[in-house]
Amino acid sequence: MADAAAFDRKMAPDGCGAERCVWHEVPGAPARVEGLAFFDSEKRWDRLPQALQPVLKQVRPALAELSRHMAGASLRFYTDSPEVWLKAQVESPPYMSHMTPAAQCGFDCYVRLPGQPWAFAGLSKFPLSQSTFCVRLARGLPGRVQVCINLPLYTGVRSLAVGLAPGAQMHCPPPPVRSAVAFYGTSITQGGCASRPGMAYPAILGRMLDRPTYNFGFSGNGVALAELADAICAAPGLGALVVDVEANAGPEGLLEENLPRFLDAVRTAAPALPVLLLCGTVQADCRWDSRAADCWQGYAAFERREAERRAAEGDRRIFLANAAELIGGPGAEATVDGIHLTDLGFYALASGLAPVLEAIME
Repeated sequence: MADAAAFDRKMAPDGCGAERCVWHEVPGAPARVEGLAFFDSEKRWDRLPQALQPVLKQVRPALAELSRHMAGASLRFYTDSPEVWLKAQVESPPYMSHMTPAAQCGFDCYVRLPGQPWAFAGLSKFPLSQSTFCVRLARGLPGRVQVCINLPLYTGVRSLAVGLAPGAQMHCPPPPVRSAVAFYGTSITQGGCASRPGMAYPAILGRMLDRPTYNFGFSGNGVALAELADAICAAPGLGALVVDVEANAGPEGLLEENLPRFLDAVRTAAPALPVLLLCGTVQADCRWDSRAADCWQGYAAFERREAERRAAEGDRRIFLANAAELIGGPGAEATVDGIHLTDLGFYALASGLAPVLEAIME
């Protein structure tokens, strides 16, 4: 098979010039790790706390591995370096046929100039057979900027270092001033099948709303486990929780049993936290398969009844949104495989959710 770099040099991995860098290891560098609720206290590349691991292995063993996937994690810092490099070892090379290597196991980079929104700056282009790589993420940066490096959606990180130009400064940003949004759910929440980490819908919403986000999406395992509620609600600065479990809990027959228990546990941990139930998972076959359509409509109807029941009982901080309605226009073009969203679908979903979240958050 021909190497694409042989006929298009822009397709080649970008790893030239790393010998000029000054490397800053993470943790240890003057940078903030965002999106990992327990990193500051545990210094572990994991989305869930160490104390929960025995429970995970007992009730849902896959979560012990999935929690090490870095969906939603990012590294943020200020620098005046004209280039930003990354040296990383991840837990696996790419392994899925319907999702890009850059999203599964790679990194992407955004920069923010004073008074401007986040702008995409580059991504890791690395040899597909390797789980250790050194790549340039951004070049030609115009003086002091804030940098956000999004970590891989579908693998873990074993080591990480940022490379900057000799003499360049690196400073940690101040803590966020706005409250954060947590997302608990399925592979769609985790980011399947975005083209790169920054295109998962929680990451898009973080930029749209200028708020920190926590991604508790667990591919194939977002089944509304009450055992996770305390950990999710313990995320620092939490201002709202989006619960997007229909696509896993529904087909497994766990939605009606697990969702009320999970919401009860959330209310015990965080009585006033705004909770948004996201129903209406996009399923392509529902357009011609009436039996499938009835099943998915039934899942959404149960979530609607559960939200209405809780509101009637006095919970004024429970809300409902329908993903299919929010995605709207793109319709069937919004997915890769009839289920998992493309960047088009993720952007449409984030755009629809942004005003809903702003309305329910302080």
